[in-house]
Amino acid sequence: MLQKNLTDEELMVMYQNGAENAFAELYSRHSSKIYGFLKSRIYQVEKIADIYQEVFIKMHRSKHLYDKSFPVLPWIFTITKSVMIDEIRKDKKSKLMDDNKNLDQIPATNNDPAEIGDATLLIQKLPDSQKTALQLRYVDDKTFEEISEILNTSSENVRQIVSRGIKRLKELINKDRGQS
Repeated sequence: MLQKNLTDEELMVMYQNGAENAFAELYSRHSSKIYGFLKSRIYQVEKIADIYQEVFIKMHRSKHLYDKSFPVLPWIFTITKSVMIDEIRKDKKSKLMDDNKNLDQIPATNNDPAEIGDATLLIQKLPDSQKTALQLRYVDDKTFEEISEILNTSSENVRQIVSRGIKRLKELINKDRGQS
């Protein structure tokens, strides 16, 4: 029997080593977050279901690429965003997204799960304010107004912090790839 008091990271390592019950626990903990994230962005129920399923298929196929020194949930959300964006691009002619959302509100992600760990490492190089703002915005799915309350600053300032964080992260990624 799997202990419920294990961390996500411990469960992921167990899953990498073949413990299917570890995946079941991770799924139990986070599947509703993934579904809610997709539901807030995609309004066609059948597309949500397809993307949702593909997220866990891609997670299974990429489990060996997970680096235990990084948190699991941001890794899963990176996969989720990648799968969602791939589906939107594939099906651009059909209107998948709510009119109030657009692709500019979703950070660009690399579709190669092998580089997700590298991006997570680069995020650690950002200033604390940018790391926190990006975490709240793209992992916790908070609005700029909610983040401004948490960080005790204006929503305009939060937008600047997030924008600078994304810009800095892109610079770090390009530098890491040798593209100055």
